[in-house]
Amino acid sequence: MATSGHPRGGGRPSKGPRQFVGGKVPTRMAEQVARAAELEGLTITDFIESALAMRLQHVDLTARDNQEELPIAVAS
Repeated sequence: MATSGHPRGGGRPSKGPRQFVGGKVPTRMAEQVARAAELEGLTITDFIESALAMRLQHVDLTARDNQEELPIAVAS
């Protein structure tokens, strides 16, 4: 049997380091996600990654935590 020359063997190429991010959604939404992923020819993970990437484009990750520094008189 011929080898592919890849140490990992067959399968899809690595997408690089990954970290699990999970949460619960309503059952109907989960069903819609599964159906939408299927219609777009994506895995559920790839569909969710795409949706999160689009949403994160609209979030200012450099925003501060909305706390102001309180003026404190310095004793001399």
